[in-house]
Amino acid sequence: MKKDLHIDLDEDQGGTATVTSSGTSTDVIDEGGAKAVIVDEDGDVLDKLPSRAVRNDDGSVTLPLIEPVTITTRKDGKVRERTFESLTFFRLKGADIQAIAAASKENDTVVTFARSTRTMQAVMNAVFDKMDAADIVDGGKVINHFLTSGRRTGR
Repeated sequence: MKKDLHIDLDEDQGGTATVTSSGTSTDVIDEGGAKAVIVDEDGDVLDKLPSRAVRNDDGSVTLPLIEPVTITTRKDGKVRERTFESLTFFRLKGADIQAIAAASKENDTVVTFARSTRTMQAVMNAVFDKMDAADIVDGGKVINHFLTSGRRTGR
């Protein structure tokens, strides 16, 4: 999204600047035509949590799914249907990073989702296969948010 903004730098001299923003940086052109780049340190929009995501007291983030996913599982000899209406993501630990790094390129996204949601890999494989693309993208944003932000300590 580009915005043009005119700022009067010096009212009594009539100088102006044009500010053009791309979302991650801003170009400022002063009255002499010189150009400077201002970097937005607030981060990329991909680092921000989706609006429907809910921060939990324990630091995890719950993402309600746009389209719930139902899978059939068997545990202790009993077959049942499980419906996932949301996924709860947790910060990744060192062991999680090692497991993700050891996964094949074709499976690293699913492994990342499984490790962050603390879901058994076989279950996440089935859930991920049925997930809506918008839910996958927003799940990735939640994981990316954990990777680009420090844990909030309340200070």
